Amino acid sequence: MIQLYFGSGSTEIELLDDRFAPDDWQRLTAKAVQLLRLKGDELAAQFLESRDFELRRGTNGFCDEFCLLYQRLPMDDYVRDLDLTQDIQAKESASVIARAVQEVTGEHVRFVALELDSSDAPQPVAPPILEATSDTVERALNDAARLMSTEGSTSAVDRVHTALHAYLRVLASRAGLPYGDNDGITDLYKLLRTQHPAFAATGPNQAAVDKVMRGLASMIDALNPLRNHSSIAHANEELLAEPEATLVINSVRSLLHYFNAKTRI
Repeated sequence: MIQLYFGSGSTEIELLDDRFAPDDWQRLTAKAVQLLRLKGDELAAQFLESRDFELRRGTNGFCDEFCLLYQRLPMDDYVRDLDLTQDIQAKESASVIARAVQEVTGEHVRFVALELDSSDAPQPVAPPILEATSDTVERALNDAARLMSTEGSTSAVDRVHTALHAYLRVLASRAGLPYGDNDGITDLYKLLRTQHPAFAATGPNQAAVDKVMRGLASMIDALNPLRNHSSIAHANEELLAEPEATLVINSVRSLLHYFNAKTRI
């Protein structure tokens, strides 16, 4: 989800129903556009007029109640609008629009947000149901799923990294494989691939399968710098864009599915 404007408090959003009936909302939007023009905010007026915003009720895990200006977009439009998060004028217009709508409706407008229309987008890889797991693994996977639905894939990259790291530890412990407290995901992946009994058996075209697994090792090795330098795990100024973040999450989920199937007792 692209948040062009957000007020104070948590940035988590759980969408609820429309605040107004369509006819009433259309009338109120026209009033907000008129108000913006009378105040000399022409760019904000054009922005609001050109968007098919809804005014939705919302809440979050803290049981806050608020409204948000919300628009669901098809894939092409959503990818185009990802750049708006770096557009100072667009973010300023969103802030001005939120205040104008609040003034016209009397509702607390806490967010201006754009979301990808999931019915128009490729479906993400489903979260795995793991046979071997832990509280840390499950919490990280659940956090990732929640963040993807409320704030977008970019916000969930560090959670899937944590889930993978904790899961590889679980598998190593169950197989009685020794590892150090400081071993990262690359070390643990290599340990499991080379010493876990589930990977000792060979099958058809094993050379090609091994080549795929070596390719996955390169992907896993890349997760560390992505998490450390391009996710919200740290105070990074530049974050992964949504398509790349989704690619990372889908890759990790696919790997979790594979390891779960391979090591199932």
